[in-house]
Amino acid sequence: MGADDTESYRGTDGRSGTAVLVSEEARQRWLHAYGLPHGHADDRLPGAGAEQTWTTSTPRLNRLARMAAAVAEVPFAVVNVITADEQHQIAAFGVDPSVCSREDSMCAKVFLDDHPAVVPDASRDPRFRDNPFVTGVIADVRGYVSVPLHAEVPLGSLCVFSSAPATITPDQLVLLENLAENVIDVLELERRDRQLDASLAEAAATAERLEDFARQVSHDLRTPLTSLLGFLELAQEADHEAQAPELLRRADGAGRRMLDSLRDLLDHAVSGSHLESGPVDLGALVHRVQDDVADLAARTGATIECAGGIVRGDESHLRSLVQNLVVNALKYCPADRAPRVRITAVDADGHSGILVEDNGAGIPPADRDRLLRDGGRLRRSGEPPGTGLGLGICRHIAEAHGGRIVLADTALGGLGVRASWPVGAAG
Repeated sequence: MGADDTESYRGTDGRSGTAVLVSEEARQRWLHAYGLPHGHADDRLPGAGAEQTWTTSTPRLNRLARMAAAVAEVPFAVVNVITADEQHQIAAFGVDPSVCSREDSMCAKVFLDDHPAVVPDASRDPRFRDNPFVTGVIADVRGYVSVPLHAEVPLGSLCVFSSAPATITPDQLVLLENLAENVIDVLELERRDRQLDASLAEAAATAERLEDFARQVSHDLRTPLTSLLGFLELAQEADHEAQAPELLRRADGAGRRMLDSLRDLLDHAVSGSHLESGPVDLGALVHRVQDDVADLAARTGATIECAGGIVRGDESHLRSLVQNLVVNALKYCPADRAPRVRITAVDADGHSGILVEDNGAGIPPADRDRLLRDGGRLRRSGEPPGTGLGLGICRHIAEAHGGRIVLADTALGGLGVRASWPVGAAG
């Protein structure tokens, strides 16, 4: 029988020390925050016990349990945590730590009190005389002292006991209360250590995101900038005077696309990993990408095909994904053929995404996982220089949508890149 989740207990406001009422649900959240066993047994994995749910190291608590037994001059001591329906012994001296139901726990009957329970002979105390720890079903407890462990909420107890009746002096009880405070100090220290570890991990993840962002800015701006410079160079040549207005118009368009890309990337940096997901017209998106890569497509004689369709995702990110895959397909196509790229919307099995296929040299199956995982290039003979960041950027975009990238052979003879994600994950 577990405690009612609506039941309220007296806890402490951590900022002011003022007594406040907390629900059993809130108490379980605090147990979780301390890295202690918490919740209901049915909610945990089969076989999950203290060793699977409790992350605090136990040596210091075991030493405190040993000191508690010595102070009380009894052979046994445990540190108990009371979950919604169980008692977990997270440290022990003289006995092996174990788990029992909250209904069978002796400490569960008194850990919410504001004072220790001092019981010279549990078999004569109406609260405990029928308890299985007293009757011999589980143990034969007689002398028993339970000191509540109260942090922001009641957590459990520091308990000492013996199989024979026993008493303790007032001085011994004071020392036991001091040891109970030390238990709370250890748990609090471990909680702060976990918070620090989490902050450091988040800082490292933020640094990695910033590095990825810098790479994406550099990579995504290179294509329109190259087009801009190419159009300006052509416009300056005398043989192209008649075409100058058109070339300048296209240069202006490339510059504006570069500004649009920069704005989108900076907006993404400000918003972190947040995605503005929605239905995206793939045909219209590919048309904009064709404008982005027009100079490269013209120089290579490329054909870019798209049957249209709707993709669920963040439009600016999807444009970056398609642009990177198209640029790779055009740049790394063997010189003996004109590049051909086919772009298709993925809409199957509850997934949305984009499939980009080409007729290029492809990527050998043995190298695909490595390139997706670590980035970089194959550096094959005759291929143009590059950073190898495009595929990595596409992988990050797919992962930001809750999906992944898969590389495969394609009927066009080159590489097929499928970026897809569950529709719900993409918003």
